[in-house]
Amino acid sequence: MRRIKLLAAAFALLTLAGFAQTAQPKPELLLFHPSGPPLSYEVATVKPVATNTADRVVKLPPGVMARTFSPLSIRSYIMNAYGAIYAAQVVGGPDWINKDAYDIKGKVPDDLEAAFQKMTFASRDDQTRAMQQSLLADRFHLKAHFETRVLPVYELVPAKGGLKITAVPAPPERKPGDPPIHLRSCDPLSPGSFETRHNSNGLRVFNGCAIKIQSLIRPIGPDAGDRPIVDHSGFTGYFDIKDLTWTPLGDADAASTPDAPSLSGALEQKLGLKIVRAKDPIEVLVIDSIDRPSPN
Repeated sequence: MRRIKLLAAAFALLTLAGFAQTAQPKPELLLFHPSGPPLSYEVATVKPVATNTADRVVKLPPGVMARTFSPLSIRSYIMNAYGAIYAAQVVGGPDWINKDAYDIKGKVPDDLEAAFQKMTFASRDDQTRAMQQSLLADRFHLKAHFETRVLPVYELVPAKGGLKITAVPAPPERKPGDPPIHLRSCDPLSPGSFETRHNSNGLRVFNGCAIKIQSLIRPIGPDAGDRPIVDHSGFTGYFDIKDLTWTPLGDADAASTPDAPSLSGALEQKLGLKIVRAKDPIEVLVIDSIDRPSPN
């Protein structure tokens, strides 16, 4: 009888452990996992440049014949290749990947270039990321693996008074071959587009036309501090956001003043959203090893 009770207790523990394992929440801020056969650039060049240029803005030229990232740190390139929004999603690696800057150019194979013209923008970006990952493996000997880690985050949630913006119709779907949207400061926003700029007082101003709440997260991220922002608002529609204005203090929940609204204060007052500190499971890329690039 005692043996039967022990076996029953052990079975119950195993059942509970299995339930706990399956009940674990799914990670958020998922990274890009390529599917299908690996893709590679037809020709790629990697040239080191002055270290103090590593933090400059990354510029992408028009067209798909060659994608140029000039210049940027390798940590930033890894983030681009794996679809990481925040630096916290790339873990480990030697210090030089934060400091060394490179001018990286890659020519897309002719057959893929032709196929690009028939792809959606999202599919085209996925193909480019896959080639970037191949370049990192070939030229930098990058070895890495994916993990889920519970990290400090800011959750974007509804404020007490509820949402202060009204849903609008979805923007028309952009088709393959449509020209890119180029905005000037005097142009009205097209549906599905947004912009961030500084006003004369040095405050950050965000405008969006028929966009999802998720589209707001990346532009406000740099002013939220060192925590990723996770959308827990529950709002899935499209919204117009007009003149969301805040001071770029680098602390999402800093105190507001009438002349310098904080990011948190601006979100709550203008949109009916707020940012709260939390910890959530986030997918991260862990660098096992990486070398400085092989010569061209």
